Amino acid sequence: MNRLKVFSASFMHETHSFSPVAADMANFERTSYHLDAEIPQHFQGTRTELGAALDLAQRFDWDLVLPVSASTTPSGPVTKHAYDHVTGLIVSKLAASGPVDGVLLLLHGAMVTEGVADAEGDLLRRVREIVGPEVPIAVTFDIHANVGPDTAKYANIASTYRTTPHIDMYETAERAGALLQRAMLGECKPQLCYAQGKMFYALDMGRTISGRGPMVDVLRLADKAMAENDDVLEISINAGFDWSDKEFIGSSVLVTHDQAPEVARRVADELIQFAWNTRAEKTMHLLRCDEAMHIAREPADKPGPLLIGDFTDCPGGGTAGDGTVLLKALLEADLRDVAFASIADPAAVQTCFSAGVGATVRLSLGGKIDPRFGGTPIDVRGTVIALSGDGKVIRKGTYATGKENSYGKSCVVQAGEVKIIIATERVQIDDREQFRIFGIQPETTNILACKAANHFRADFEPMSRRLIYVDSGGIMSLNFEQFPFRHVRRPVWPLDQQLIA
Repeated sequence: MNRLKVFSASFMHETHSFSPVAADMANFERTSYHLDAEIPQHFQGTRTELGAALDLAQRFDWDLVLPVSASTTPSGPVTKHAYDHVTGLIVSKLAASGPVDGVLLLLHGAMVTEGVADAEGDLLRRVREIVGPEVPIAVTFDIHANVGPDTAKYANIASTYRTTPHIDMYETAERAGALLQRAMLGECKPQLCYAQGKMFYALDMGRTISGRGPMVDVLRLADKAMAENDDVLEISINAGFDWSDKEFIGSSVLVTHDQAPEVARRVADELIQFAWNTRAEKTMHLLRCDEAMHIAREPADKPGPLLIGDFTDCPGGGTAGDGTVLLKALLEADLRDVAFASIADPAAVQTCFSAGVGATVRLSLGGKIDPRFGGTPIDVRGTVIALSGDGKVIRKGTYATGKENSYGKSCVVQAGEVKIIIATERVQIDDREQFRIFGIQPETTNILACKAANHFRADFEPMSRRLIYVDSGGIMSLNFEQFPFRHVRRPVWPLDQQLIA
């Protein structure tokens, strides 16, 4: 038997449509853009979808064609040039590869780009046009995907992360790849059934780490449906990303089934109805900064740091990452042993490098990209205590284990009792190594303040004494009415609560 030929590619972006930071090719190239032989060098052995794809090829002896991987930090819309360049590369490489037995696309699902209503659906359509109607196409999604009906029209198999923080990237691609293998061997003929409700900001934004809440419950229902129906091969629950201005924003369900459309429709409709029924249930509460500082002043009642998440200025949600409101509160609160990570300010980094370790510097820090959200620049006087020329981190926690991340050129300034990590790049905090590279030991620090929303919980929360979240006025605000949505379907909850029964 000849080896099965599988084409794979990865193109990921989580788009905050109202962020002022554009996702252009320079941002992709600076963050994670790899071609051909570079891909195994960066992803082999990592707990990522690409790590799984490489392992699947070895396990099933695929002739794997893997020409491109492109992702960058969440931000504003992907530029037309960047979208056309990466998708053009994918489809041209696929066309040049000759006949393939299967396709495995590793996507995010919440991309927004100029002139394309559904970026992932558009890519799948173009791939389908090349491979024809019989070749199975499998796709993976982030749990925060905003999926449209074209995914079900053009793909056969879908698998979505089942955890937030996303510690199952590898397993998600494994599931998709295993079903793709079965389909290529003719053991099943998978199809997709799609359902979406009339809401976004539902399913508790996909949170699962607490072991409770609507996302946990809906996944249990999905598991039950799969156990009771042999022809249901996989169920993908997408919580959605709430700041993407696209028609198909919000929770959706994709049921991969083996020629059982009626069963799949019933299951998909039941699960999306559950998402609607539980849309208002939340497991997270945002505090004002003064409330957070009150808690921070309380004596520690057990070992470990107090963990503060700067939710609304988390770069992992597309923010500028240079908000100053929380940092200003920490500097004024007269607290002991605080580490703050991180604030994006390339000019401040350069000032610190020019001054050198041990120098006293005065900085106008942060608040430069869009001071309407998260605060204006603040004056900081402190001592430069560490410098890093590249700010590179290899993750050691359970989120994206082994994958590289980077602050870029970066430094630490000590201002009173607060150690401030200042970075060139916008970086969400998700791994303890992001402190350790500067000699800061997170386990023994009294307070860790992180520009983070979800993923840091996997590595940090187990060793913390308490986790609290702050609304610092950043653009990842839950006050959705302030954003000029133009493309979402209407009426939709929560924007049109009075119009929806």
